[in-house]
Amino acid sequence: MALISTLRNKMGKIVIAFVAFSMFAFILTDLFQSNSFLRGNTNTVGEIAGAEISYQAFQAKVDELSYNFSINNGRNPLSDDLEQIRQEAWQTLIIENVFDVEYGKLGLVVTDAEVVDMVQGNNIDPQIQQFFVDPNTGVFDRQNVVTFLQSLNAAPPQQRASWLAFESSLAPARKMTKYENLLEKTRFANKYEAESEYESSETVLVDYLYVPYFSVADSVIDVTDSELKSYLASHEDEYQREESRNIAFVSFPIQPSTEDSAFVADEVEQLYADLMSADDDSLFAAINSDGITPYGTYKPNNFPSWLEDESVTLEVGFVSEPLLEGNQYSFFKISDKYEGEEAFVKASHILFKWDEDTDEGRSAARAEARRVLREIKSGADFAEMASQYGTDGTASRGGDLGWFGETSSFVQEFKDAVFAYSGKGLLKDVVETEFGYHIIRVDVAKSYTVFKVARLEKELFSSDQTLNSIYRQAELFSTEAVGSSEFYELAEASGLDIRTANRIRKNDKRVGSMINARSIAFWLYNKAEVGTVSEVFELENEYVVALHTGAQEKGLADLADVRAEITRKVKDEKKAAIIKDKLQGLSGSYEEMKNEYGEGARNGSATLALNSNSFSGVGFSPIAIGTAFSLEQGESTLPFEVQNGIVMLTVTEKAGLQELSDYEAYRSVVVNKGSSFRRREVPFTYQNIYNALVEEAEIEDDRYRFY
Repeated sequence: MALISTLRNKMGKIVIAFVAFSMFAFILTDLFQSNSFLRGNTNTVGEIAGAEISYQAFQAKVDELSYNFSINNGRNPLSDDLEQIRQEAWQTLIIENVFDVEYGKLGLVVTDAEVVDMVQGNNIDPQIQQFFVDPNTGVFDRQNVVTFLQSLNAAPPQQRASWLAFESSLAPARKMTKYENLLEKTRFANKYEAESEYESSETVLVDYLYVPYFSVADSVIDVTDSELKSYLASHEDEYQREESRNIAFVSFPIQPSTEDSAFVADEVEQLYADLMSADDDSLFAAINSDGITPYGTYKPNNFPSWLEDESVTLEVGFVSEPLLEGNQYSFFKISDKYEGEEAFVKASHILFKWDEDTDEGRSAARAEARRVLREIKSGADFAEMASQYGTDGTASRGGDLGWFGETSSFVQEFKDAVFAYSGKGLLKDVVETEFGYHIIRVDVAKSYTVFKVARLEKELFSSDQTLNSIYRQAELFSTEAVGSSEFYELAEASGLDIRTANRIRKNDKRVGSMINARSIAFWLYNKAEVGTVSEVFELENEYVVALHTGAQEKGLADLADVRAEITRKVKDEKKAAIIKDKLQGLSGSYEEMKNEYGEGARNGSATLALNSNSFSGVGFSPIAIGTAFSLEQGESTLPFEVQNGIVMLTVTEKAGLQELSDYEAYRSVVVNKGSSFRRREVPFTYQNIYNALVEEAEIEDDRYRFY
């Protein structure tokens, strides 16, 4: 375990990913033998629409996608890539087992002729159009496709395989497009739906009395376990849960020891001295730095923060003092400094747009800009004026434009004015461009200076000795904490913080705040029982020992997990009865009843809309709104329950709506409410259909038993 951590810290993520993947593949080979404890008597990774998906079928799809990945990326997939590939393989199997069935029912096919048409015919696939753009004109050229296909047989095998993999994806994608287009054509609203849409705009005026549940103190309400269980049993549909697991865990952080830190500090001191006298700064930094950019060229517009130190003079040969931030030392050397061909400047502006593009409109904008300019010259704060008067996105940051160069995309009139200015400060007059009038301030004078900089970064790391010591602590804890009570007692005696992570799903990779913790979820679902203490898990920067504290099976939630929520609802039911009894003993107007009820009650008038769930003075309350529209003008209700209290209503005005001779405009509203079926636009309706098909398929995902 310690060796793997050392490799990760000293040799990079690629090496450790390779080692981890190799070990994982070796372990899987053993696990999938006929006597593997994981497999038992089944070899399926799940079920989709009644079809069992065998491990072999799933792995074949993973292998296919892994091959495509290798062809397209020029390398084999690493462990993180494999996670994504497995997910893509599962989604592909869902498409094949759910959507292909739907395609068959509808007679949707994509012929070979259609594929040819997508590649080199009249309906070229957008991806191919993008691939074969003429670099000289920026326009797609069909002849480029034909030429490419004619030369494909002579192309390297990898290139041919890549093209064939891409071409094989065209037909399924086109079939999905046809399905979406077919759904798009089903969007329709009849006259009754149009009339209903028109009627939903009806409003009524009501007087109301509202008494929230919090007007009754919790202290006067007693709730028993029997009542909580009864409530849960009678509301089963509201408390269905997916299968999940809970853990308590202790962490042993992997941190460099004092000796480790001293070792790196000594190394940095030596590197600092060597860098000062190095002949080839670029090569020296590339060999010795842990950073991803050991050598770079920096212009004023891309200066990193660590180079913008006004306390030092950045001359060739300057080496900054090593700085320790977090777990990393860093220092840099100016290798070269020269004047580039392009000037850069840092500036701010305030833009005044004209309301109308007329002489009068321009004149008014110019006058306003000059008035504000005079205020700034008289001492007004530029950033505050920009925030108050600016009319573009820079107003929220005080007009700051940052650094930009002579070849930037700013309009020419603006750049001419800025780069003609010497030094820094406020331009004496406003500048006109096609966007309006600008007040401009040069924050840093123009500069042509370019730096070439070598930067060394050295990370603190934990030595093998340190890793072994920390691991032994975790291993000793795991060995001695043989059960739940021992786990808690030992953690307290050792001064370890006990943290929890709940509702861990069977395919989760993240557990609580711990990322890349798939090993913990795998253990929970394949090895552990409630009360089991784990072996040591090695995560990114810590060793973890976990205790399986609870399991929620698929179905009705455990009372312990929803106790707080159900307690609140049972209390609200009891409060509702108390409030109703009290209100039914009152009489008079709502104002008089409010005063007689006492603290918490309120009354008022509100206009309610049938197409809204919001009740002014009450809040979200579709029940109250529906009740109001069921009443006739002048009719009142008895006290009734809403989400957060008790309401009484009287309809004071209900004019209704005039009957229309034509509801066509409202038919369009109904049709457009569904938006587009296209997932690339607004996916609401299409996503609902997708979800419905997947739900109907009753998918069982058991990949957690294998990965």
